[in-house]
Amino acid sequence: MNGIYLWKAVKKHYMACAAALLVCIVSAILVNLFVRPSYQASASLVANIGSTANSGTYNEFLASQMLTKTYEKAIQSRYIANEVVKKLNMNESAYDLLKTIKVRTDPGTLVIMLYADASDPRKAVAIANAFAESFITDSKQIVQNANVTLLDKADLQQASIPVSPKKTFNLALSVLIGLFAALSMAIGLEKRRMVRKKERLQKIGLELSELSA
Repeated sequence: MNGIYLWKAVKKHYMACAAALLVCIVSAILVNLFVRPSYQASASLVANIGSTANSGTYNEFLASQMLTKTYEKAIQSRYIANEVVKKLNMNESAYDLLKTIKVRTDPGTLVIMLYADASDPRKAVAIANAFAESFITDSKQIVQNANVTLLDKADLQQASIPVSPKKTFNLALSVLIGLFAALSMAIGLEKRRMVRKKERLQKIGLELSELSA
């Protein structure tokens, strides 16, 4: 299939192509308008093992890295979530609250990133900071000689930009899908037209052969 054939197909069925493209774009606009926005706040923690007489700097760093993976799981525990529910006087259960939390550790660093999603940016900030503060308070119960420090608190300025729906991405994706749908429709309609044309010619040929017989 060459470009000339494709161009002719689009030209003959431009109304159908335009309709397919328009449907995709309008769908993306409606999604952007009616899907409830979600906001994300992030806080960062630094965890490290306290120095001892028998440990070297490199060994301390390796131990601290292993500790961050433990803390990644501990922050997302029901115990910490219940502490946050009490701290913020929330109606949600610990299970529901944990669904809004993501914790990530960056290999090679001692930084723990904590993300909280909510339909309101203020709520997202409050949840992220409450999880960070509650965990710092209770971290000594996990590893006694470890230190956890709040590096960056979640703030409203960072959380005020919604993370979903991604309006620009949705619109760009709808255009790409619309173009693909339009081209596919044009090709399909053109093939259907050619098949019908061939059938008509065959029918005319049969009628002429019957008349001449």
